[in-house]
Amino acid sequence: MNENVTPLETLAQTGALPGPEPESPPEAYWMWLAVLLGTANLHAGRLIDRYGTARAAWEARDTAEFHALAGPTAVHNLKKGETPAAYLPVLAWCARHSVWVLPFDDPSFPLALSRIPDPPLVLYCTGDVTVLGLPHTVGMVGARKPTQYGASAAAVLGDALAQSGAVIVSGMADGLDSEAHKAAVRAHAPTVAVLGVPISVTYPAANAALRANIERRGAVISEYAPGAPCDYHVTFLQRNRIIAALSGALVVVEARLKSGTMSTVAHAERYGRPIFAVPGSIFSPLSEGTNTLLREKRAAAAVEPSDILAAVGLRGAAIAPAEPKPAPELPETARRVLACIGARPVGLGMLCEQTGLPMNTLLTAISRLQIAGMIAAQPGQKYILK
Repeated sequence: MNENVTPLETLAQTGALPGPEPESPPEAYWMWLAVLLGTANLHAGRLIDRYGTARAAWEARDTAEFHALAGPTAVHNLKKGETPAAYLPVLAWCARHSVWVLPFDDPSFPLALSRIPDPPLVLYCTGDVTVLGLPHTVGMVGARKPTQYGASAAAVLGDALAQSGAVIVSGMADGLDSEAHKAAVRAHAPTVAVLGVPISVTYPAANAALRANIERRGAVISEYAPGAPCDYHVTFLQRNRIIAALSGALVVVEARLKSGTMSTVAHAERYGRPIFAVPGSIFSPLSEGTNTLLREKRAAAAVEPSDILAAVGLRGAAIAPAEPKPAPELPETARRVLACIGARPVGLGMLCEQTGLPMNTLLTAISRLQIAGMIAAQPGQKYILK
């Protein structure tokens, strides 16, 4: 994608086209209405219910009924005098760069998104647009800086779900979103990435190769036109409702109690989607969100992929147990140290006191346990079992 071309910014400089409104394609009217209402507008659903098409809404734009249905934001934006013809350059850019433009009434527009009160009125899509109509969708979301446990859980669950026919939906962000998409790519299965940035942008840029792999069998979508101005603090939260709506079930792998991931959960609850959460350590801040969902019975435990698959009408096998690895041979000093380390971080002073080892011997034992992958260092020279 060419990220330097920003047709909406060009239009902002030139203004709306003057003179009488020329005949525009239907997509242009939907693009006009989407910008007029703004993203995630709860008025969108009732406006569509009343007028049916964006062209009909355009023709009614000066009526009191339209003003009442569209809300104050749209009424304010009407004063700018923008017309559907202003979006013809955007349509032309999309055609040149192989970007599908899917208005609300397009046959390829996802049915799940048409049934929520705050739908996107236009989707921009790269890749295989037909996957947006596939059934058995499972959303997988989680922390951007996950633990090794979280990354492993996302990979194992994602592999099982993708191989069983589920279409994984996520946000292509760093961390667990990317792990979910990678699982689908490994299984040569379709996956849908929902961007919180314009379709012309790959964010993070390091995911360019992942995006290309997704587009081979799946789709990347955004409700933000190429070059659209975006406040990423807002747009990433707004896109979470699309992930939730597209998901027949939502799986939360790891999440802090206050996080963007938990906003996706709130949308899934609002839309009545079943929610699953991966149980985590009671000592890990990244499991506070998932464990709270389980404790409050807002989610079922995501332990076996078969439970998740059943929620979206699929059947699959349980996770195959990993082949046991032979335990490394450890000297007596290392075994003594290992016996004093658990899930709660313990510092050098406490270890020295509990093991009775001199500090240099203790440090040697700790190094051996780290190399063996049996313990992990924590801030403040503290250690936990891995």
